[in-house]
Amino acid sequence: MQETLHRTLLEMILFGYFERGARLYPQELSLKFGVSLTPVREALMRLATEGYIEAIPRRGFHIRTPTPKQVADLWQVRFGLEVMAGELAIGRLAAGELTPKSLGVLETIQGKLEAAPRRMSHRLHVDLNGRFHHSLVELSGNDLLISLYRSIQMQLLGAWIQRGLNSWRDRLESEGVEHHAIIAALRARDVEQYRAATRKHIDRSLQGALNDLSAQEPDMTLE
Repeated sequence: MQETLHRTLLEMILFGYFERGARLYPQELSLKFGVSLTPVREALMRLATEGYIEAIPRRGFHIRTPTPKQVADLWQVRFGLEVMAGELAIGRLAAGELTPKSLGVLETIQGKLEAAPRRMSHRLHVDLNGRFHHSLVELSGNDLLISLYRSIQMQLLGAWIQRGLNSWRDRLESEGVEHHAIIAALRARDVEQYRAATRKHIDRSLQGALNDLSAQEPDMTLE
């Protein structure tokens, strides 16, 4: 029950059910979900530990907004992990540990992203884009790297930043071009080409995320 409740509350936070900065009342959530206060409080404390909400003494739980510095820091870590993953994948392709067919998973996901972009929901885009990057990292074959990448929950942070906005739709075309460039570099087994394609993609993604934050919180500045 606690896991289901945590996931439900997280999705409600990410996809705009609650207002930014809203206070979450355990009693109200308990009644809403038809459960006791204990699992609600446990789920809220876990969300606070993960950084999605803030537990303020005598003021309760409030929805948090990521800062530009938090976003920039995380995108930098993401770049390092994805570059390393691609380099390892290229090495595995060169050694015959992976076949070119292994890259088909990336092309399949990208095909779904391009299938009906104007009818795509925000939730579906977050899911597919997250699957693309997680699948790329999994091609590294490095279990620790894969675990580290999963732990930063990039697609969830992206959803958190974008909630209530449609600007992500305007970036779908650029995103697709960049994804194809990454796949092409992997197929070519060209490390420098892959690094350049990944840098271009993540730099553009970071700027989009910062623009989204600015649109939602005009007074926020990079600290």
